[in-house]
Amino acid sequence: MRTLAAFLLLTLTACVAAPSGPVTTPNDREWSLITADYQWIQTLRAAQKQPPASATRKEQIELILENHKKIEPTYVAFVDKAREYFERTGDPRAGSLLAREKIILGDEYMGVLARYDRAIALYREALMLSPGNADAQSRITLAEQRRYVPMSGFATVKQGMKEDEVRRIVGVPREDWIKQVVQNKRVYSVWIYPKADGGASAIYFDNGVVYHTNWNAAAPPAK
Repeated sequence: MRTLAAFLLLTLTACVAAPSGPVTTPNDREWSLITADYQWIQTLRAAQKQPPASATRKEQIELILENHKKIEPTYVAFVDKAREYFERTGDPRAGSLLAREKIILGDEYMGVLARYDRAIALYREALMLSPGNADAQSRITLAEQRRYVPMSGFATVKQGMKEDEVRRIVGVPREDWIKQVVQNKRVYSVWIYPKADGGASAIYFDNGVVYHTNWNAAAPPAK
């Protein structure tokens, strides 16, 4: 009896002392905490200054970077927490949340920075986190369409058009593909667009008004 009692006591002690380890399945307790943290992230975002309708592209970019910097420590800690939970439990709710964040960032790269390659990469990362995500799939299609300037759209850009009209037709190129010079109080600029064949086209502005276009501004690289 003493031997049996000692064995049972030893077994009970081992069970109490043995660490249970982190939960490896989706659970509402952790998910509710992550959801609460995400609501706080959304509150911080909503409190950030938004660019006015009259803001230049440069001003929009600067404001986006400033807003990101303000919430960066809190945001990075949240994403790390959500990703650790997702990788540990495989909870599809966390995968969808992380995918949504990839899409939000991708939208900034596509809509403001015109960095379509980077946007596409982010949307594909979203699909890996949330397979079949319709928002990510539709944005990949859109970014692929905007990645290279189409001849059909470029051909409709005419002399006398203003920058806003051009933007609606063929979008805007990357910030570093816009060249500008001021001469005699006139602002001359050129917008350079990549083409699918590796070459580039260009639209030239005089004080914000188109005065020339060149579909073959740069030849594709020699093969």
